[in-house]
Amino acid sequence: MPMTPFMKRFPELGARETRSVTVPDKEDLPSGEYGFIELYCNEPQCDCRRVVVVVLRPETGWKFWAVINYGWESEKFYKKWAGAPASDRSEWQGPELDPLSEQTPYAPALLNLFKWVLQSPGYLERLKKHYQLFRTAVDEEYAKTNPTLRFPEVQRRAR
Repeated sequence: MPMTPFMKRFPELGARETRSVTVPDKEDLPSGEYGFIELYCNEPQCDCRRVVVVVLRPETGWKFWAVINYGWESEKFYKKWAGAPASDRSEWQGPELDPLSEQTPYAPALLNLFKWVLQSPGYLERLKKHYQLFRTAVDEEYAKTNPTLRFPEVQRRAR
């Protein structure tokens, strides 16, 4: 599933609502600011209910310090959604380092930092809201560019 930054579709909202944390000197992380950039699936009709979070630092540009997958639904949901045994989808639920992405030595500490950020009041709801906004935009765009396909719910929203 192709992932696209939330800020690409919603630049102002993304800039305003991207979470960042300033870390003081610690043994496991260099001090400084860490931004949690959200990426969502841009495949039409997908309902994966997941986000990929890339952790960046302003002074290093687009160098990914960690890539984190986060699915907020239950293992049962992901099993049903993917049509696969639960053991094949257990890693989709909860926050985990992406096994296919290159990670820095700081990635485990950044995963722990992300887990801490997830406990912030309203942050999970913000991720879910961003997911819904993103999904609606993707599906409406798809319905407009593919009018002969039958996706009644999406076509109704696109009008």
